[in-house]
Amino acid sequence: MKRMKKIILVSMAVFLALNIQGQVLPYNASLLNDLKTAYHQGDKAAVEAVGKFEAQARKAINAKAPVVKSKKLPPSNDPRDYMSLSRYWWPDSTQADGLPYVRHDGLVNPEIDDYTSAKSAGKMSGGVDVMAMMYYITEDTLYAYHCARYLRAWFLDSKTGMNPNMTFAQIIPGRTYLRGTGILDARHICRALNMSTLIETYPGWTADDRAKLQSWAGAMLYWIENSTQGRKEREAANNHGLWYDVTHMELLAYLNRQDDIRQVVCNDLLRKLDSEIAADGSLPKELERTLSLHYSTFVLEALCQAAGLAKSAGINLWTASTASGRKLTDIIDYLLPYWQAPGRWPHQQIKPFEPQRAAVLLYEAALATGNKKYLQAAREIGLSNGNKKTQYVLYYQLIK
Repeated sequence: MKRMKKIILVSMAVFLALNIQGQVLPYNASLLNDLKTAYHQGDKAAVEAVGKFEAQARKAINAKAPVVKSKKLPPSNDPRDYMSLSRYWWPDSTQADGLPYVRHDGLVNPEIDDYTSAKSAGKMSGGVDVMAMMYYITEDTLYAYHCARYLRAWFLDSKTGMNPNMTFAQIIPGRTYLRGTGILDARHICRALNMSTLIETYPGWTADDRAKLQSWAGAMLYWIENSTQGRKEREAANNHGLWYDVTHMELLAYLNRQDDIRQVVCNDLLRKLDSEIAADGSLPKELERTLSLHYSTFVLEALCQAAGLAKSAGINLWTASTASGRKLTDIIDYLLPYWQAPGRWPHQQIKPFEPQRAAVLLYEAALATGNKKYLQAAREIGLSNGNKKTQYVLYYQLIK
């Protein structure tokens, strides 16, 4: 208990995005550094938590580095262009050729597996996540070596490296108009850029590697800011618009442009939240969905990550207010009773909801606001001992 109190006090005072050699990481620096210290001191809980992810990291080490090439070739005929299928769109049964596809919200079309860029991006990002974090905590260079291998294959290789655009992300067969929704897929890819800063101390990750990765990030930033699809997604009035802002901030963070991050928070993210959060704290755009509790939580996951990035620009997003006085905690207060008892959710949720997702959000909200009710709820919900999400290792105090 004394150790937990110490963590809370330190975290409230020093809740900053981790800064490694001038770069920003969207993780809680205090928790990550405390975990590293506890691990090297032999703290049983910390050692067990880190050990859980060793097998996951070893699996990534033993695997071939994921690349963007898909089973299906993009319309550009360039295998280095990212392409994915919009997951809730299916063949139209009233048409002989099934075209154009029609939407069945919440039901994933299994054809998504034929568009392998998205799954590969998840494997790449997950591998970079766990290997970079394991290197930072354990200082074992084996993790950094293979993390660098993943980064080079996905971003830098002249034959396999992804082109810095999302032109063919979340396409809909039979529909040719430009949509910005596929930029949502880029959140994992751009997160990997920031995770790469955890291997900055590894000699095998060279200045040339960093320069090339920064060049890729700069080109991607230009695309999302200036493309028709990027401009459309920037104005999306639901979770897509907010995740666009997170992706935008990830790129700016990697390029060490904190002033621009501040502009995104003030001019884009808070502006959108002002109209998206209802008076009762609900998110009407997400309540329209068939997975409404999931998507309402998904918004807060975006905002939690944005809060870590915003700290580098001197903004506590958890306590910031929109023009009409809306706050992130309004959403927390609305959702909390349903996180504690998902069966009471009064809106559509056609698939089971995982309450442990809420534990991390409540914990971070407690650290940023000092609200003991959030901390108690985070403890009560807790984290499953069998979870496989790398970022959960930081919250080992909550593992049941």
